[in-house]
Amino acid sequence: MHVAPPDLRALRQRGLVIRFAMLGPIAFVLAEVPEGGTVETCMEQPSRLPHWALVLDGELTVERDGPPLRVSAGHALYVPGDGSDHHFHATGGARIAAFQPTDPSADLGESGLAGLGFEILTPGASDGAAPIIVPALRAGAPRAGTIEARSWSMPPYAMTTARFGSSSGYTAAWCDAPHWGLVTAGQLVIEYEDDVEMVAAGDAYYCPAGAPAHRLQAADPATIVDLTPIEALAGDGRVAEWRRAAFARADASAQRPVSVVALG
Repeated sequence: MHVAPPDLRALRQRGLVIRFAMLGPIAFVLAEVPEGGTVETCMEQPSRLPHWALVLDGELTVERDGPPLRVSAGHALYVPGDGSDHHFHATGGARIAAFQPTDPSADLGESGLAGLGFEILTPGASDGAAPIIVPALRAGAPRAGTIEARSWSMPPYAMTTARFGSSSGYTAAWCDAPHWGLVTAGQLVIEYEDDVEMVAAGDAYYCPAGAPAHRLQAADPATIVDLTPIEALAGDGRVAEWRRAAFARADASAQRPVSVVALG
């Protein structure tokens, strides 16, 4: 399944606009920080939850024990849920896309969200959102028929960014591992064993675990970034060979907030 930016639900709190959609057990979230920054918004409230995010525009700072970590546009951010408090801070406008596991018992209805201090925006009131584009930090595209992928171990998930050359992915093996991702450039087809789904830049997608299996295909150059459970990549189930190869080279030391370059 996938969701396009116009289909995201929208909330507002002190100028901060949060758009989101549930993709199975994980929410895709797009936070739009106003020019005044994050002061007095939920982003500056202490948290102990893990976070996986991409900075699309502006700059975001992670405040926790030790020096603050500044993350600029085009970089990915990982904060492990290690029991220590942290919060986010921005002094000006910024946009952040994130994947956030949710509590199944959380009330995401209008009354529950209003009780947390959010104003529910109607579809008409939330129009005008800028496209979701991750700045390209690496020039050029892979040669035709090839997929260039890099992975980082961010337990319990591996984050992978993959750049598809033209006419690539069509001969890849079937994959049963679940993925939560964002198309950051171009268009792809998610071919399932019994269906086909097209996704484009700005679309968030979810490939559920198990059969029917899937594989990603690109007629023209495209780029994605997604999360996959490490246990699925390390297990014996069907996984695309380019994913296993990228995970075999993954940096296993990413147990602290990290910046990850070349997502565009």
